[in-house]
Amino acid sequence: MKSNQALPGIILIAAGIFFLTRQFNFTFPYGDLLFQWPSILIIIGFVLSWQGFSNRDDHKMFSGIVLLGLGILFHGIYTFNYWTYEWPYFTLIIALAFLLKYAVNKRDGAGPGFILLIISAAALFYSTITEWAYSLHSSVETIWPGLLILIGVYLLFFRKR
Repeated sequence: MKSNQALPGIILIAAGIFFLTRQFNFTFPYGDLLFQWPSILIIIGFVLSWQGFSNRDDHKMFSGIVLLGLGILFHGIYTFNYWTYEWPYFTLIIALAFLLKYAVNKRDGAGPGFILLIISAAALFYSTITEWAYSLHSSVETIWPGLLILIGVYLLFFRKR
């Protein structure tokens, strides 16, 4: 089987099985969960990611990771009510796709991946970061005069010229 024919073949087989089971009213356990539109994104994303990793093709792998991440996100939103539509989840998916693109070919993708990962983490944990910064600010505020005195003593007596 050629690798460029695998994706359309898998999609057609999956669609044929889906419509055949619907035609004969055959039910699967958790079929209502499996046969939702985010599952299509997960299947196509998984196949593209698999092809990208096996053939060391970073373009297919990047597209596959994005589709796989979006499928998981939408399943979490619609089926399980785990997440909401917040922009940091989308940048996190793209950051992971860039980092895995870099892991496949070691060329490009590490810089944008880490930048988007930091932005996503800062946005997802914004309340925790602001609480930590406020507690740090109040701690620094109490020791501020002593810190100024210590820096002044160091500059006057211990700094070599």
